[in-house]
Amino acid sequence: MKLSRYLLFVSVVALFLLTPFVFCAEETVWSVFSEPKPEIQFPDIPGYLTLVCDFHLHTMFSDGQVWPTVRVDEAWREGLDAISITDHIEYQPHKDDVPTKHNRPFEIVEAMAKQKNILLPRGTEITRDTPPGHFNAIFLDDIDPLDTEDLIEVMRRAHEQGAFIFWNHPGWKGVERGRWGDVQTTMYENKWLNGIEICNGDTYFLEAHHYAVEKNLTVIGTSDMHRPFLHHPLTPDNHRTCTLVFARE
Repeated sequence: MKLSRYLLFVSVVALFLLTPFVFCAEETVWSVFSEPKPEIQFPDIPGYLTLVCDFHLHTMFSDGQVWPTVRVDEAWREGLDAISITDHIEYQPHKDDVPTKHNRPFEIVEAMAKQKNILLPRGTEITRDTPPGHFNAIFLDDIDPLDTEDLIEVMRRAHEQGAFIFWNHPGWKGVERGRWGDVQTTMYENKWLNGIEICNGDTYFLEAHHYAVEKNLTVIGTSDMHRPFLHHPLTPDNHRTCTLVFARE
């Protein structure tokens, strides 16, 4: 059963993730300094499980700098319960070296995530100029049908797969950044738009928060990380932007 059925209420934790690592030259691995594993921890609330999630991550299959396995390792080290690798469908600067296979990042780490007890909804980032902007679709069955030019058709196909769709970083880039436009209205009226990022990395979008409250959209916080997290030191109180999902099981 898809985790999306358990989504009940989401709150955003808008803090950075920074992670201390040592690179060992003799073996190509990362190892944490002798300190305890700095997991992100939040308590459960009565009747629910608290899941720490990051639903916006990139790898070399689009414009990220790491292989998909690194994202799962990072999530495990930080104590995350769920992540979604959401590489761009339309933007792939590494395609001369990494072939265009939209489902491949998920396939590479599906077993690894299961072994580490990390939930891994299949996801992607649907990328357009602003307006209308970028959107994530998670809990997909197959990304390939979304590789089509007509944006409304893309959203319809994602919805038919039972995807949870949210508007990414609404205040980012472009003269009309943050503006609720015709595409958003069409998605909202068709019940295709489920959430909106009010925090992306270290940026908080006040206008997006207003949209969420006004239109009863799920509020989302994500890291949108492209680089390795090893660039940043981590403590339990100083961590990546994430989303808390309160789930029944």
